[in-house]
Amino acid sequence: MKARAFLSGVLILFGILIAVLFFRVLSLEWRLREAGTANGGGGAASQASLKRVETELAAVKELAPGLGEYMTTIQLHAGKLWFAAKAANWDLAIYELHELEETMEAVKKLNAEKNGVKISGVMDAVLRTQIAQLEQAIKRTNPGEFQKAYDETLSACNGCHNESGHKFIQIIRPTVPAVTNQKWQISDK
Repeated sequence: MKARAFLSGVLILFGILIAVLFFRVLSLEWRLREAGTANGGGGAASQASLKRVETELAAVKELAPGLGEYMTTIQLHAGKLWFAAKAANWDLAIYELHELEETMEAVKKLNAEKNGVKISGVMDAVLRTQIAQLEQAIKRTNPGEFQKAYDETLSACNGCHNESGHKFIQIIRPTVPAVTNQKWQISDK
């Protein structure tokens, strides 16, 4: 139990770090573009400023999370989604689904490729098909439909793992919650 609580804390801190780094990268990219356009791209001072911003941007990108970290976050939200739906807490389920979508959108921006598989394309396809089906099942508050869409989503994930050379990563329905400090059922008022 302590290990799960620790893991939950680490994942929360990791999520915060991801957000901070993401906004830092966006800020640096904006500064880089502005430095190039404001100075017409010429002059020794503007070139030095541009070089400094490029160096800073490269350093921040080195600290940014990679595909594996995002996949762990996806797995956490998918597990929480499962338990929310099983408890018929459809508001929590839609919240976790949207968190899952946000993380998948971040993965798309990585433009990663593994063994010839363009991960961004896979994410886009899963978002348009399986994730859209999950959303419809949640909106209809239909447990059977949700379970079918959830299993199809896991199948799509595992298919990508197989194709990208990661057959050893097979995601299944969770049997116990990844976090133990969350109430899944809706409280009566």
